[in-house]
Amino acid sequence: MSRMNANEGRHRRSAWTRMDGFKETAKKYTEHDLISTHTKLPEYPELRSNVLTAFLQYAASTSTHPKLQEAIGLAVSLMQHGLDTHELVDGNGETRRRQMTVLAGDYFSSRFYQLLSQAESVQTIKLVSQAVCDVNRLKMNLYLKAKRLLLTAEEYVRATVDINTHLFATFSSWMDVMYRKSCPAILRAIAECELIASELGRVRPDNVKDGFAYWYVVEHGTTEEVDLFVGGKIDESRLQSVLIKYNLIGRLTDRWDSKILELRHLLRGIGSDKLAEELHRLAEPLLARGHTTRAQEI
Repeated sequence: MSRMNANEGRHRRSAWTRMDGFKETAKKYTEHDLISTHTKLPEYPELRSNVLTAFLQYAASTSTHPKLQEAIGLAVSLMQHGLDTHELVDGNGETRRRQMTVLAGDYFSSRFYQLLSQAESVQTIKLVSQAVCDVNRLKMNLYLKAKRLLLTAEEYVRATVDINTHLFATFSSWMDVMYRKSCPAILRAIAECELIASELGRVRPDNVKDGFAYWYVVEHGTTEEVDLFVGGKIDESRLQSVLIKYNLIGRLTDRWDSKILELRHLLRGIGSDKLAEELHRLAEPLLARGHTTRAQEI
């Protein structure tokens, strides 16, 4: 191997190590004894963080120091993790568990400020702080429509994807012009795949509320079905019959297939060979899952 190729190989391995380490690095925050004992945490947004960092590394309009790339990826993912953790607060749950869940979300969010202040990136703090305000506004709009039972299944998916990608997509303004649309589009495709995978598991009476199946029935179901879902009185047998009646698993699986095809198309359209290679590597577990989803229905 030539010296140039060797250096490039070392650089690439170093980048891969950084990108693959977000979840591992975040464990010192997410696996705090009090948090792990008293709260159940949401899935860590590692893939979205890695994709953002890949774009910062290979497609940013100005050079971003690797330390800042890493700080941004970790800080934004912890902020998103904090916002997601707040979503788990159950108004009917145990008081101590509710309190710890709120505190855990606040704790993750605060690490964002610590990490970026250590990286001396005031511009990034301002950018993400505004994005957090935008996410909270999106959440309030979603909650208001849901409370009034005016939310459709399609609106639920679109709003949830908006909420789950906005922080990461904010940095598309840092990209070269040719990547400013592809970055948020790839993030959205990934976030929707992640959401669909989660929704395919929400087929029990204890977890169906406020998911895709719930909002589809509220929109299209009979008065009796809507009353059962909204009142939380749906039992296992009736739920399964409603899922079959409206082909809800099939609808979600079809959507998964479509979104995986869209993601493949977006990845093929990336102009940079290095960026395309890295994004394919990062997305491979998700793309490979697409081959078996219909057969297994996750």
